[in-house]
Amino acid sequence: MPAANNDFPWMSYYGNYNSFKRKIKFHDKVVNIVDIEASNGLFDIVQKDRTLRVFICECYCFGVAEYEEALGNFENLDAIIINSTWCSYTPDVKEYCKEQRVGVFNLSEFFGAINLLNFWNYIAPSER
Repeated sequence: MPAANNDFPWMSYYGNYNSFKRKIKFHDKVVNIVDIEASNGLFDIVQKDRTLRVFICECYCFGVAEYEEALGNFENLDAIIINSTWCSYTPDVKEYCKEQRVGVFNLSEFFGAINLLNFWNYIAPSER
C-alpha cells in the first residue's frame, strides 16, 4: 500500500532521497552511491567487493505483492529499503525475499546488513 503515491514506485513523500544519501555515504563499508533512477528510488550501493542494487520506497506495509510489482519495474534487485519510520514490511515478504537472496530492511537494518556477505539473512538486534 503506497504512502504518498498511488502509482509505482511509491517514492519518497518529499520526492527525494537526500537524507538516505547523506547517511549512507558515511558508512564505512560504502565506497560510492550511484543514482540509477534516482527519481524512482533506484540506486547502486558500491562496496569494496560488490555492488548492491537497491530500491528505496515508502510503502505503509511492503508485502509480497509490492515486491512482485517492484520486480516488474526493476530487474535484479538486491535489497528493498523502507525509507520511513512510519512504514514497514511484512514478515512474509522478508522470508519470501530471503529465499531469493534479496534483503528487505528498514534504513537502520540496512546499515547493519551491508556489513555481512549474506546481507539478506541479517537479523535486527531487536529480533535476536
